[in-house]
Amino acid sequence: MEIGPLTTRAVLTVEGGDSLREAAVSMMERGVGSAVVLTDDKPTGIITDRDALRAIAQDKTGDGSNVKEFVSGRMMKALPSMEVVEAAQMMRERGFRHLIVVDENDNLVGVFSMRDLVVGLLEERRQLAKSVSQDSAPG
Repeated sequence: MEIGPLTTRAVLTVEGGDSLREAAVSMMERGVGSAVVLTDDKPTGIITDRDALRAIAQDKTGDGSNVKEFVSGRMMKALPSMEVVEAAQMMRERGFRHLIVVDENDNLVGVFSMRDLVVGLLEERRQLAKSVSQDSAPG
């Protein structure tokens, strides 16, 4: 199964110059754990609720704090055609909870999160169980 159909397409986006506070409030209001950082309409990073917590813990949340100061620079892009198992391996090996899904022109398609991964793996397991059940049915 490919990640494309599982990818969340209604993605919160921010610019690097946006305030960290505004980004955190937007994430909270939308009930999401991340926002994709865009530069010239291309995804260049991701800021997460963990990044916002880190900023609070380091007492770096003043009015002058902006998103680009807290983007770790660690992000992973994936095409919608990536297989779910490959995405799972990549996320585990690199410690990511989100993959930024882009098209062949590096345009943002959406975000594939751990939640999407669980849905995909459960669907694959359901399909496998159904296939095994049909194969073993008396015919």
